[in-house]
Amino acid sequence: MAYRVLFISDISLSPFTTLTDRMLIRGLHARGVDITVVTQRPVPETQELEEEGVKVEYIIFDKKISRSVITRLRSIIDKEKTELIHVTFGKAMTNAIMAARGRKVKIIGYYGSLSLHWHDPSAWLTFLSPRIDRLICASDAVEAHAKKQLPPWRRNRTERIYRGYNPEWFKDLIPVTRSEIGVRDDEFLICSVGILRRVKGIRYLTEAAGLLPEEMPFRIILIGDGTDSPDTLRLAAESGVPERFIHKGHLNNPPAWMAACDLYVQPSLSEGLGRAISEAMCLGKPVIVTDGGGAKELFARGDNGFVVPGGSAAELAKAITACWKNRDSLAATGEKARETIMKDFHHDETIAKTYDLYRELLG
Repeated sequence: MAYRVLFISDISLSPFTTLTDRMLIRGLHARGVDITVVTQRPVPETQELEEEGVKVEYIIFDKKISRSVITRLRSIIDKEKTELIHVTFGKAMTNAIMAARGRKVKIIGYYGSLSLHWHDPSAWLTFLSPRIDRLICASDAVEAHAKKQLPPWRRNRTERIYRGYNPEWFKDLIPVTRSEIGVRDDEFLICSVGILRRVKGIRYLTEAAGLLPEEMPFRIILIGDGTDSPDTLRLAAESGVPERFIHKGHLNNPPAWMAACDLYVQPSLSEGLGRAISEAMCLGKPVIVTDGGGAKELFARGDNGFVVPGGSAAELAKAITACWKNRDSLAATGEKARETIMKDFHHDETIAKTYDLYRELLG
């Protein structure tokens, strides 16, 4: 059955940031879903979707509540005879809910972090809104957290669907070389990607760097910007080994840099699941994560990565040191991480479960 779906996603962001949403759209379209995508601006990736037969509309979501945006969405809903609205970014959520008023339209939201709280009034206009028929959660940890924020009679409206990946997406990736980075072949190269803010725990990585053995030749690449960028750079400078850090800021192609590293580290205090973690696993890289949030679910089998307590520079330094001392076995760990994506977190499962959810809601 050709379900008529309005899929609202900011796929006009950088290509790797929006890769999973674009592949989900393609997969649903291939299954016969009559899908109309709403995103913010045309980019080569949206043009590719249009060439493949996917309808794309462009709306700038500059406010949480915008009369002009709501009017435009209503026009698209009516024109396409939309049965279901699937929203994957928060800025569009309230506008979509208001656009659906007076229309027999189901609404699905997506939530990927652990920052949702019932005492935040704005949450009831977005992800906790009673108008949402199902809230897709990025991990078991996110779903458990979301259920705690919802009233008991609505806790059955959550659905855990992992945002799966496919290592094949990266087969043509051209890695940045060590010479381009300015790193020697004998240096143990560590990479970490993320918006630089407190919850990402980068301060613990900078502190851990100062605790690593003096005889260990290492460099750390930090990719990302954010509100805590000045503090991160200060902490790196105060680590005792400031010359070991390379801060690249925001990049459109983090996986090309991750592909050059020996170890990927995500020191977050809280992580819904972790896009960059999944990318590193696809690339066959050994990964260290913390036990805060859903990232540890990727490593439940126990032999495909390393999980350390969050908020501990000492534990992080211990894990990094162990990886360096046992670096000859890291390739095998990275390959098991890649196998985990293939077997347990593959994007085909994301498509299948999303389609099944559409079928459940629409009949």
